[in-house]
Amino acid sequence: MSDHTPNLSCALGAICLAIAACGGAPATPGEPDEPARTEAKTSPPAKSEPAKPAPKLASVRDDVPLPLKDFLGQPVADVQARLGEHTGKGMARQTCVRFVPERTFFRCEYALQRYADKTGNFTAIQVGYEDGVATSIAYDGWKHASGPFDPQALLAAVGLALPEPGEQSSPDSKVKLWRWFNHQARLVIAAKQYRVELSTVDDDWARSRVEIILNDALTPEQKARVVPPANHAVGEPAK
Repeated sequence: MSDHTPNLSCALGAICLAIAACGGAPATPGEPDEPARTEAKTSPPAKSEPAKPAPKLASVRDDVPLPLKDFLGQPVADVQARLGEHTGKGMARQTCVRFVPERTFFRCEYALQRYADKTGNFTAIQVGYEDGVATSIAYDGWKHASGPFDPQALLAAVGLALPEPGEQSSPDSKVKLWRWFNHQARLVIAAKQYRVELSTVDDDWARSRVEIILNDALTPEQKARVVPPANHAVGEPAK
C-alpha cells in the first residue's frame, strides 16, 4: 500500500499541471466571477429656471393736491367733503360695467357727478359712484402745465407713474387718446385693479383729461346681478 503512494501523488500532480495549462486555476467555490466594469451613466443636473421678476406695478403718490387714495373706494360724503360745488346736474342709471376682460353689465345704483376743484389745480373733477362708493375719478384741464402737451406729465400731476406706455389712438382728427387696460396699467389701490384713460383735444392742456376707472373682478354678489347686454344703459364706455 505504501509502495503506491508516491505514484498516486505523481498522478495528482500531473492532473493539476494539465488543468493549469488548459485554463488556469478553477474558481474558488462560492466566489462569483467579478462582474465586468461599466462606466456609470449619470444625467447632468437639471438646470433650474431663473426666477421671473415680479411684474412692476404702477406707483401712486400721495404728495399731490388731490391724491387718488383720498377718493377711490371712499363713500360719497367723504369724497364731496374734499371737492367744491357741483357743476351741472350729474347723471344716474341702474347698471354698472366692467371689462374683466369681456364687457359685463350688472345692476347697481350708478351716479356721475362733476365738481369744482377748490385746490385750483384743475378746471373740474368728475367722480363716478357705484352703490354709494367712488369707483372712478377724472381730472379735467390741468391749470399749471407749460410747454407741449405731455401725457406723462399729466399722469404725474395726479400722482401716477404707469409701468408701460398706453395704447394711443385718434378717435377724431383733433383728439388724442391713450388707454391703459389692467395688464398695462397694473394699478392697484386698496387691493382693487383700475384702468386708465387719458386724452387731449388739439394738444391743449385746458382740454385734457385723465380718468382712473375701477376694473376689478366682479364679487359673487355682483355676478348674481349680471344683466344681458341688450338691457344695459346707452352710452357705456367701450374697451
